[in-house]
Formats: sequence, C-alpha cells, structure tokens
Amino acid sequence: AAALQCAPRRAPPAARAAPLTMVDDNPIGVGIIGAGRIGLVHLEALSSCPDARPVIISNPTLSKAKAAAETYPGMAWTSDDTEVINHPDVDAVWICSPSQFHAEQITAAANAGKDIFCEKPIATELDETIQSVLFAREKGVKLMVALQRRFDPNFMRVKSAIMDGEIGSPVQIRLTSRDPSPPPKKYVEGGGGIFKDMAIHDLDMARFLMASEPVAVLASGSCQVSPEISALEGPEAFDTANVMVRFANGKDAIIDVCRQAPYGYDQRAEVLGTKGMMMTDNMHPSTARILSDKFCGHADMPYDFFMSRYKEAYKQETLAFVQALRRDEPAPCSGRDGLVALIMAIGAGISAEEGRWVRFEEVLQREGIGGMRVSEEGGETAGGGAGWISTMLGSVTPSANPRKEDDLREIFLLFDTDDDDLLTEKEVGEATKLLCKDGACPIYTAEEVHSMVRGVDSDRDGRITFDEFLALWRRAGNIEGAAEEANPFAKLLAPLLK
Repeated sequence: AAALQCAPRRAPPAARAAPLTMVDDNPIGVGIIGAGRIGLVHLEALSSCPDARPVIISNPTLSKAKAAAETYPGMAWTSDDTEVINHPDVDAVWICSPSQFHAEQITAAANAGKDIFCEKPIATELDETIQSVLFAREKGVKLMVALQRRFDPNFMRVKSAIMDGEIGSPVQIRLTSRDPSPPPKKYVEGGGGIFKDMAIHDLDMARFLMASEPVAVLASGSCQVSPEISALEGPEAFDTANVMVRFANGKDAIIDVCRQAPYGYDQRAEVLGTKGMMMTDNMHPSTARILSDKFCGHADMPYDFFMSRYKEAYKQETLAFVQALRRDEPAPCSGRDGLVALIMAIGAGISAEEGRWVRFEEVLQREGIGGMRVSEEGGETAGGGAGWISTMLGSVTPSANPRKEDDLREIFLLFDTDDDDLLTEKEVGEATKLLCKDGACPIYTAEEVHSMVRGVDSDRDGRITFDEFLALWRRAGNIEGAAEEANPFAKLLAPLLK
C-alpha cells in the first residue's frame, strides 16, 4: 500500500465518534477516490458544506492527490483507494474514479460499512450495476448516484411547479441538451455512445419530471458534426440524437441532444401541463444585455463548460446527500435511479440501431436478465414501470426462502423502490409473488394482500414497515415456528388463505 501522507494542520479537528450514527454534531468524514477534474469539483463542493469534512483523497498519480489535499490543510493524500475506504475517520466515500473501477470500489466501501456517493455510471455492465445496487442495500449503506441535474435550481423549480400543481399534471416534456464542442474521439470510443455518456442525464431528468416509470423508447441517431467518430461501433458513431420516451402514465417526453452548439452549453427544459407551461432558459455568466443598432440580447454567450453551468448543482447534490446521511434518510438520488437511467440509455441505443420502439424489458432479455417475455399489452402490466424494474432486480437475487427472516428483509429492500423503508400494498403483493413463485407458500390474491396489509398497517396509510411486513408474514403462517404461535389474526385469515 502507498504511504499515507497528510498536509500540515492549522488546528486539530474535533475527535470523531466511530462508525457513523448520524446523531452527533461532528461533521461527516469524507474520503474521495479520484483527484481528476470531477473529483476536484466534488472536493470543492464538500469544502463548502459545514456538515462534511474532507479527510483523505487518492489518485494513482500521487502528485495529483497531493496537490488537491494541500489546498485543504489537514487533509491526507494517497495513491491507494483502499486507504481511503478503510481510513478510520472516513464515514462516507465519494467515488470519482474512472467508470471501470466503480463496481469494485462500491463493493469495498459497502463491505467496510461506509456510505457511498458514486459518479455515474455505477458500473460499466448492467448485471454489475444491479449487483452493486443490491449489495449496498444488503450491507445497509446508502448509495447515491451523481445525477446532478436533479439538483440544478432551474430544473428543481420546474419539478416544484409540477409537484405543487402550478401547471397541473404534465402532458408533454421536452428536453434539449447540446454541448459547446464535441469531445475527442478517445473519449467517445469505448464510452458506450451518446445515449450512455450524454443523454443519460436527460433520460433521468425526463423520468424525474414525469414522476412515472418509463415503459418504452424510440430513438434515432446520426453523425453530423464529428466525422472522425462515424466509423465507431453502434451509438458511439452518433453525435446527434432524438429520443421519445413513453411512460407508464401514457405520457411522452421528447429529448434532442447534440455534441456541438457553437453558441455555448445549451440546456433547456419545457413542461406543458394541464394548467399551463413552464420552461427554463440557458444560464449566462452575467445578466447583462446589449441593445444597439447591430445587436439586441445577452452580452455574454451561455456557459461553455458543464462545470461552470452546473456548479451550484454539484454543491446542492452534496448538501442533499450529507443531509440524508445526518438525518438517516434515503439517498435523494439512489443507486436504483442510476440503474434505471442506464437501462433507458441502453434501450435508446437499441432503438436507434434498429429503427423501432423498444420496451425496456427487451434490454433485460438481451442482457440475459429476468427471462422476461415481451408483452403486446401496454402499461405497467406489460413489464413497464415498477413491474419490469422489480423483475429485473429480482432476477439477480438468490432464491429466497420465504420462511427465513434474512431473506424476507432482502426481498423487502428489493421492492422498496423509492428507498423510504416502506412497502405499499401493491409492492407487498409483488413481493409475495416472488417469495412464493416456487410453491413454497400460497400465491395470494389482491384481496387477500389487502386484508393482510390492513391487519398490520398501524398508520392506516396503506404502507408498512419491515417489522409490519414480518408480522404480516408471520401471521399468515409463513415463517418457521409461526404455526406453533397462538395467533388470533392467523386464524382470522385462514379462510382467506385457503
């Protein structure tokens, strides 16, 4: 292991309590893996957060880690990522390394009991991504994926307008994303193409604003501004693309992306609602405008670099995750969100190559996940929405023993799709189907599930905790030893469960 080094301290930090409980007032100790461009952006954001303290940063090129650490007195540096993960003062790990190392580093951090903030993608392969998400949940650590546009003040204002009913329910969503200039061929080659390395942010934003799960996608792509990439494989040869996403609520989002916009970084959103419309404009370095006989408009071009354009978003996503850690709340942008965005990007690539609508369960079939059958029906029952997402996650979960509490907890986490530690009645029904698919317990009807949930739902809000889920399952006689329990509720349910 590389020798751990540390910049001189101005003053000794307060003593920290060992592993993080989030009930004390000490700042959260953060270790950063990667001192490249994005790692430095996150380091700056962390340094502005009063509830976080950068502890250590690593980079294979030690000089880069040293230069970053010396900017923050008292911060250590190393070339070894394991020293970041295992540092005794690190409570959470920020993974800002190249994509091919993310899955391994997530596993190591989760094994060490450290909460995780990971730059997209979670992993380079779909099955690896799924395993990483499930492993973090299994280990009881929070995993947040860095989809920073969700925290941009402009997009957040649009989201709040939808949630507060200012413009009514969404009817259509339009998103535009154009970079100032194309990246070098070396960046594009091996990066998965325009849908994975660029449009993935817009695909996630469409889902975020629509507040419904994606069902299918229709996409097209072409090479218009970067002839040097035209001979690359698949979507890597595209520098321009158009995408339409169909959601489980029957609404569509339309996205256009291009790797070149000579006038600057072009990032806009428009939502047509039942009561009105809201749109965002590009951001400029200043609000100054020129009015003359030759020109009327902004004095400055839009920002020409994503780090300038989204500087506030990076800060806000950091504050949001640190707050979630301190309050022991779900990650505001979960690993599951990053996983769904990746599947949407893969589906868009298939659609663009084959020139047809692609349902997202087809992505699972091609990747050998889930063994799903493509349905001709529409909506969530066709595998769209939360249905295909849960099936996908369930397919990589080892066969669960419906009589073992540990397996029940794993299934509970699997179907807790919004990471709020609660299952809705519908999610309970889906969980019971998975638990009983091999005949180990009865397949319950919707009416039976409704009665079971009502019997344990202390808040009467249609959502139950894991303890309530466990009580439900025990009362139904599906846990070892439960049959010997004197349980009036189980007797009451007996006629329903025959």
